[in-house]
Amino acid sequence: MPWYAIHVRSNFERQVVQFLEGRHGPETFLPTYRTRSRRAGVTGWIERPLFAGYVFARLESLDRPRIAVLQAPGVVRLVEFGGRPATVDDEIVASLRIIVSGPAAARPHPLLREGQTVRVVGGPFTGAVGRLSRGRGRKPQLVVTLEILGRAAAVPVALEDVEPAG
Repeated sequence: MPWYAIHVRSNFERQVVQFLEGRHGPETFLPTYRTRSRRAGVTGWIERPLFAGYVFARLESLDRPRIAVLQAPGVVRLVEFGGRPATVDDEIVASLRIIVSGPAAARPHPLLREGQTVRVVGGPFTGAVGRLSRGRGRKPQLVVTLEILGRAAAVPVALEDVEPAG
């Protein structure tokens, strides 16, 4: 079953996931990250979507499940190219799961159009595939890019823990 990106209304990511899961619908994935927030003079930690405005769902077909997804409150549309829903590679979803569950905080990162594709072969993100980038302070980062959304997420990696991918 392929993964699809679902475009949702701003700040409706969690509601869409809860609605779809509550109806025993498709498997969903909402990658998040922790960040500090200050509201009404109170500072605390909150979870934010890594890709604001998007939720991922695994759909077995695009007939009835697609209609059920599109009827969920807050859903805008399935991400499409050329009038056809665009699929998200299993490897991308697996890599996102690895980096959001890792010990270092994943953060939203601007989309990179250059850089070598690498596979992490050591350390806590072993198995993740992405592009190598130089982060703040020129430290290397693994950037997992979701090109169909024009978004990316980055985590720090040691150069000795990556190798060129296939």
